[in-house]
Amino acid sequence: MKRFLNQTDISYQLSNLKQIVFEVTDACNLRCKYCFYGKFYSNYDKRENKNLSIEDAIAVLDYLIQFWQSEQNVSFNQGVYISFYGGEPLLNMNFIKQIIQYVEDNPCTVRHFTYTMTTNAVLLDRYMDYLVEKNFTLLISLDGNAQNTAYRIDTLGNPSFEKIVRNVDMLRDTYPDYFINKVNFNAVLHNKNSVETIHRFFKDKYQKIPSIAELNNVGILPDKQKEFMQTYRNKTESLQQSEHYEEIEKEQFIQSPTYLTVCTFLHQYSGFYV
Repeated sequence: MKRFLNQTDISYQLSNLKQIVFEVTDACNLRCKYCFYGKFYSNYDKRENKNLSIEDAIAVLDYLIQFWQSEQNVSFNQGVYISFYGGEPLLNMNFIKQIIQYVEDNPCTVRHFTYTMTTNAVLLDRYMDYLVEKNFTLLISLDGNAQNTAYRIDTLGNPSFEKIVRNVDMLRDTYPDYFINKVNFNAVLHNKNSVETIHRFFKDKYQKIPSIAELNNVGILPDKQKEFMQTYRNKTESLQQSEHYEEIEKEQFIQSPTYLTVCTFLHQYSGFYV
C-alpha cells in the first residue's frame, strides 16, 4: 500500500532540510557532446540562457526559515548546504553573491550554512578569490587528461582542457590548503577515457581521487542509439580491465558517496569510528 506524505510529514522534512540546490542558470560556456542538453537526449529542456530570479530564491529561503525555527527542527548538527548548480553557475555570479550576502545579512541562529558548487572551472580564475573567501566546497568537472577531455569543448568547438587545467593549477598554487581540503573532481566516463586513465591523472597531478560517473542512458533519441553506445563505457567493466584494478577499486570505494555517508553516520551517532 502506498503511503502519501501528509502535511506533518512535509513540515518535518522541511524543518530538517539538509541541502538547498539552486539551478543558478541553464546557460553554459561549454558544449559537451554527452551533456543532458545535448544531441543524444530527447527528454531534457533546451538551453534558453535563463537565470534564476533572486527574488524567487530569497522567497524560498524566507519560507524555510519558519520551519527551521520550529519545534520540529531536530537536526543533529544544524547545518544546511546551499548548493549552486547549472548550466555553469559562474556565469551568474551576481546571483550567487546576492544569495550569500542575504544569508549573511539575515542570520538564522538555528542554522549554519555551507556553500557548495559544481563548476566546469572555465571562469574559475575570475572568481576564485571570492570562492575561497566564502569557503566554498568545489566539485570541478573534468574527464582526465587532454585526450580524455576531448568531448568537453567550448561554444566554438575548441578544446577546453588547457584553460580548465590552467585555472585549477592557479587555484592550487595560490591557495594550497584550500585546494587540499575543499576541492574535488568529477569525471564522466566515455570511450575517450577509462577508469584507470581518469584515476591516474587526478591522483598523479592533484593527489585527488575523483568521482567517476557513467553517461546517462535514459531518454536516448532512437536515431542516436548507435552513436551513444559507441560513446558509452560501463564503469564496472572499465574498472575490471584496469592494470591496477585492486588499488583503484579500493581507493574509489573509499571515495564513494555511500561509503562516506555511512562513515559520517557512524562518526556522529555511534562513537565508534575506525
